[in-house]
Amino acid sequence: MMLNLPNIITLVRIICAPIMWWLIWTGEREWFAWVLTLAFTTDLVDGQLARRLKKETRLGSVLDSYGDTLTILTGLAGSWVFEKMHFLAHWELLVTVLSLHLIQLLLCLWRYGRPSSFHTYSAKVGALVIGCFLIYTMMFSFSDLFFYVTMVFLILDAFEESVLVFLLPEWKNDVKGLYWVLKSRSIHNQKAE
Repeated sequence: MMLNLPNIITLVRIICAPIMWWLIWTGEREWFAWVLTLAFTTDLVDGQLARRLKKETRLGSVLDSYGDTLTILTGLAGSWVFEKMHFLAHWELLVTVLSLHLIQLLLCLWRYGRPSSFHTYSAKVGALVIGCFLIYTMMFSFSDLFFYVTMVFLILDAFEESVLVFLLPEWKNDVKGLYWVLKSRSIHNQKAE
């Protein structure tokens, strides 16, 4: 298993998670915000670099999914600790969104025996929006409007990926999205006729 530059960048994101947990523990909000920014920046760079260098690998896709999950969960945990009152005011929506993503994870584990690495466009946009929201919240302050926009994107992502679990009989990484899966199935069905 040879690591390439994009995978090393993804590993930096994964390594940021325990550092951020330590910063949460010690109450270092400003440093937490900067490490969170670094982690989300590596997420923007690793995939683009892998495609440009033609270094896309299954390992990279899996590492990217773990890095995304760790970064988002750690970012949410830090935001919760540092901005608890704002999140408590919206606990119903937070529980709904987290439940939808948990359902999607459980569906993947049931169907494929492992988490998804679909990397849909909606997941990429959702990750970008939540990353911007979390960084904005940590650097400046909580914004209700930004929070609601973020939740809408995360709900759409959870629904799309849950539907994909039922449409894709085998685990597949780097699926563009529901539209492309349906289009591919339509073309496949036309060729079969």
